[in-house]
Amino acid sequence: MKNLFKLSTALRWALLGLTFSEISNSIFEGSVVPSIIIVGLPAWALAFNRTFGVISDFMSPAAAWIVDKFGSFASLSAAEFCEGLLCLIVAILPHSWLGWKWSLLALGCLLLVTGQIIDVASEIFEVDISGDNEEMLIEYSGYVGIIMSVGGTLFGTVLGSALTSISITLVLIISSVLSFACTLTRFLSRGSILSATSASLNDDNDDNETDAQHGIPQRHTTKSMRIILLSCTFFLSLIPSLYGGYTTLGYADKLGSHITTVIYAVTGVATIASSYMYLRASKKFSLRIIGCAGVISMIIGLIFLSIPIFWSALIGWALMDLGYSCTARPLIVSRQLLIEHDLLTKFSGWARLASALAAAGGSWLGWIISQNYTWQILPTLSLVPAIILLPAVWSSLHKGRK
Repeated sequence: MKNLFKLSTALRWALLGLTFSEISNSIFEGSVVPSIIIVGLPAWALAFNRTFGVISDFMSPAAAWIVDKFGSFASLSAAEFCEGLLCLIVAILPHSWLGWKWSLLALGCLLLVTGQIIDVASEIFEVDISGDNEEMLIEYSGYVGIIMSVGGTLFGTVLGSALTSISITLVLIISSVLSFACTLTRFLSRGSILSATSASLNDDNDDNETDAQHGIPQRHTTKSMRIILLSCTFFLSLIPSLYGGYTTLGYADKLGSHITTVIYAVTGVATIASSYMYLRASKKFSLRIIGCAGVISMIIGLIFLSIPIFWSALIGWALMDLGYSCTARPLIVSRQLLIEHDLLTKFSGWARLASALAAAGGSWLGWIISQNYTWQILPTLSLVPAIILLPAVWSSLHKGRK
């Protein structure tokens, strides 16, 4: 962790903000199902929340427009402040009010919308505060993976579920406080950048040499390269949506529902392990090599999943999660490093839309195939987009270190 202090002050504040944001969101996400049961909302409320989540994914181009219009800092800090304020308002509403339980459902939907703005704005904000220093941005991305897998997925979701059984108001207040704390770190990050910029005005003599020393990339992407990057995002989202849920349900139906716990435990460990592996690998290898290794891991995982034996499927799930994480993060960082700043915001919005389309299309296609044929062929069919993804990743990801 000593390398953490090699990051700029602004990026360290950004990491702290990301930690607050991930835990806040995961705590709330972990509370959704228990809170629906506790307050007595009908079962369709969960389906509505999940459906609205899919709909909100299609709002990403609109979120990109907002970020492009108001800037990454203003959009990010305002959205995170709004999340804290919304949680606080619902927390202080009287529980005796008949509409209070419905306000929880409305809050969940509103947070999905603000989350779209935060996702796009964060991607641009990270580039802004890194000063286009590619070495520092790659280093930063490694810590992002650790925080998201451990702080968010593992810690936050479990904590949210546990706290909901104690008090829903407590969950809302904690989420609110963390969101406000996250907003504060954005101002501290920006303040650090402004101070550094002001100090650097006295030393402007050899800009080109300084840029080369700090690894500032010359950004220029062709339309075809941006299309390939977009297709990488599409296929990466298509693969797990095509086979994932239906294969899990198939084994649960065949061996018992308790099997899902084993599957989630294996994939959870694999996700955390992949974050650590990416952090280590990003210090030695290029994003292109890491991304291709991730795709190869996914292909091998799908081959194991195609074998109709449960222990083989477990190995397949683990390799798939390892590969997915080791491909997704290099893909995001590559577009941050390669795409021109004035195009990055819009591209980020369209990339998230492509991901949403792939996830929705893959889920429906997987359902149709599993209903008309068998769920067991889905991993084999998923090999097709995985094989297409490999040359696309090789040709489009940032080459960086050798």
